[in-house]
Amino acid sequence: MKIAVPVFDETLRVFNNTGHTPFFAIFEQSGSGMFKKIDFLELRKNPRGDESANAGCSHKDSEMSEEEQIAHKNEHNVLGEIIQDCAVVLVKKACQNTAKVFNECGIKVCKMDMDCQSAKDAFKFIKL
Repeated sequence: MKIAVPVFDETLRVFNNTGHTPFFAIFEQSGSGMFKKIDFLELRKNPRGDESANAGCSHKDSEMSEEEQIAHKNEHNVLGEIIQDCAVVLVKKACQNTAKVFNECGIKVCKMDMDCQSAKDAFKFIKL
């Protein structure tokens, strides 16, 4: 099973705002129980990446017309394409549109601990 985690870069430091993460770190889980193993596979660049948006998005759907809301949601579709082969994405924060796209792609969204700083540590707090 492949798992995606939003990160800044190859240091695998977790990025808080999933929709604007510069990269997704892709891991693969194999085995189970005491034989479970999670290996880092690769980084995938997010064309929507914006390091200045780490704290969260400033846009609000309630302030947009219906047409703008649809266009905004469609901007998020690339996120599902980037990690389409992943079964799970671990997040700290994800806006409605980000979560909706992942759900539409069949990617389970799991919330990680807000204090988690490293993608490798994110798995300690999640039951997959």
